[in-house]
Amino acid sequence: MAYYKTQNLIEDLVAERIVPGVNYAIIQKKHVLTATIGFSSILPKVSQLSPFFLYDLASLTKVLGTTNVFLQLYEQDRINFNEPLQEFIPDFGSSKVRLFHLLTHTSGIRGWIPNRDALSADQLLAALVDLPVTDEFEHRVRYADTNFILLGLVLEKIFHLPVQQVITNQILMPLRKNGLSSLTFSPDPHKCVPTAYGANGQIIQGVVHDPKARVLKEHCGSAGLFGNLEDLIAIGKSYLGLNDLLPIQQATLAALFSSKTPRRLASRSWGWDLRWDPYDQHPLLFHTGFTGTFLLFDRMHQTGLIVLTNRIHPSGHNQVFLTMRSRIIEQFLQENKN
Repeated sequence: MAYYKTQNLIEDLVAERIVPGVNYAIIQKKHVLTATIGFSSILPKVSQLSPFFLYDLASLTKVLGTTNVFLQLYEQDRINFNEPLQEFIPDFGSSKVRLFHLLTHTSGIRGWIPNRDALSADQLLAALVDLPVTDEFEHRVRYADTNFILLGLVLEKIFHLPVQQVITNQILMPLRKNGLSSLTFSPDPHKCVPTAYGANGQIIQGVVHDPKARVLKEHCGSAGLFGNLEDLIAIGKSYLGLNDLLPIQQATLAALFSSKTPRRLASRSWGWDLRWDPYDQHPLLFHTGFTGTFLLFDRMHQTGLIVLTNRIHPSGHNQVFLTMRSRIIEQFLQENKN
């Protein structure tokens, strides 16, 4: 392992009090370096951090859950991503948006939803379905939860089950049979790292932080998954071609490591963002979660970086973390030589 500067930057997150604590892993083929540093919480009391604690993975749900179900359907020739969204959600107002637009965040769907956090689940879903397709359609990559909430509704139409139950059946249950038991939408709060304080002044622990996901509950395909470092390492090795634990073919996973957007747009794969090796420009899979989680996988070198923090504890405001995250990613790419 030669990622010393990357390790130092990650550990600076705790040393400089940017986050209470961090669990992280650096994968280098068959070798894995892991570390647990700092605290689980600092308010209402300081509590020790465990390497086995579960984190609110936030938007990592999009790629570890929802995207992977779509990849299974693709392998089974049940969909090809060119299907119009209206085929599954007839009430949606545009016939030009297709599944691949949602998977790559090029749908152009956006708009303000008045009193969003006060709406019921049914009202919120109706408002999301009613959002307009703007002139950003196919002209701009704009990352948005809306795309994956709508994709979750598509899965509900296909499987006739709530999307989180679909993800549990199709992805999480096969993983559990292989010993990966932490990934869940219904965690034990006592085993979870707390996030921010809620509007009622109570700490959010073992409950999804994202307000849309709290309203939509099992019908949310954009957030809600919890998991620990050990299981994310095992899953990461699947993306790197080091094991077959994910119930998806290796050829399908390998195909993720390429851009699915036109060259004039920012590069994205199905679900995933992409980063590029600074030496030969081969692509790496990348994704973040609002709560302070991020993943970076390089299949060519069979290396990866997994960082789990609760960067929104206790206040919910932590822009310094975002700057540091960029520095960590840049440093990892610099040290990531085969």
